[in-house]
Amino acid sequence: MNYFKKLRYYFTASPTAFKSEFILLSCSLVWGFSFPSVKLALNYMSPNAFIFFRFFVTILIFYAFYRKQIKSYKRVDVKRGVILGIFLFIGFLTQTVGLSYTSSANSAFITGTYLILIPIIQIAVLKIKPRFENIIGIAIVICGIYILSDIRNSSLNFGDFITMICSVAFAYHIVYLDKYSHISDTMPLIYGQYLAMTVLSFLSMIFVEHFWMNDLRFVYNNFLLFSVVFNGIFSTFIALFLAMRFQKYTTPVRAGLIYNMEQVFAVIFAYFLISEVLTAGQILGAAIILCGLLFSEFYSEIKKRLNKGIIH
Repeated sequence: MNYFKKLRYYFTASPTAFKSEFILLSCSLVWGFSFPSVKLALNYMSPNAFIFFRFFVTILIFYAFYRKQIKSYKRVDVKRGVILGIFLFIGFLTQTVGLSYTSSANSAFITGTYLILIPIIQIAVLKIKPRFENIIGIAIVICGIYILSDIRNSSLNFGDFITMICSVAFAYHIVYLDKYSHISDTMPLIYGQYLAMTVLSFLSMIFVEHFWMNDLRFVYNNFLLFSVVFNGIFSTFIALFLAMRFQKYTTPVRAGLIYNMEQVFAVIFAYFLISEVLTAGQILGAAIILCGLLFSEFYSEIKKRLNKGIIH
C-alpha cells in the first residue's frame, strides 16, 4: 500500500510534461487493451447501445463518489465539459455510422488523421504554433497508420466522408480539452463530459440505431456484462479522468501522438487475447508509429545534448 501511495504522490504532487505524458500513454494502453473486449461484445450488443451502457456505468460510478460535490460545481465549467462531451459523442457516432458503410481499415486511417488537423485547430483556437519535431512526428505516425490500417487495399466511399467528421470532432476535443483544462476545474469538466455522453448516446441508441438503422441488438451473457462494466470503469471512468486531469501539462499535438498509440496496443492485445493474425504490415506500421512518437518526444533533448557535445 505504501508503494502505491508513493507512486501516486510522485505523479500528482508536481506534475511535469514527462510524468503526464506517461499517464496519457497508460490511458492509451488501457484503451488498446479494451479493444478485444469491445469487439467481442459487439457480437451481442449494437454499437450505440454499448456506448450508452458503458457511459451509464461511468456516470453511476461518478455519482457514487462525487454526488455531494456536484452542487458546488460552477455552471460555466460544467457547460465546458458538456461541449467536450458533444465533440466526443460526435466522434463516436460518426465513427460508428461510418463503419456501416466503410471498412475497418479506412475507418482506422481516417480517424487517425485527426493528428493533421490538431496543429491547424491549435493555431486557430490557442494561437500556438506546433514545434518542428511535432510536425515531423505527425508525418511519421500518419505513415505508420497508413501501413497499419492497410488502407491501400481499400477504396474510398460514402462512409469515409462520414468518418472524416469523426476525425474533425476528435481533433477539436483534444484542442478544447487543452484550452478548458487551463481555465476550469477538472471535476466539473469530467462531470459535464460524462453527462453529455450518457444523454446523447441514449438518444442516439433510440433514434439512430433503433428507428433509423433498425439495428438495436441486445443479447445478455456474462461476457457482455463484464465488457460493459470493465470499459465503464477502466476505459471510461478512470482513463478519461486521467486524460482530462493530465493533458494540460503537455501540448495538444503531443497528446494526439500519444493517444494514437491506442491503435498499436489494440493490434498487440488483439493478437494475444483473441488470436487475431498479426501481419508483417501491422508490425511495421506499429514500429513506425512508435518511432514517430519517440521522435516527437525526445528530439529536443537529443538536439540539446548534441549541441553540448559540439560546444565541449
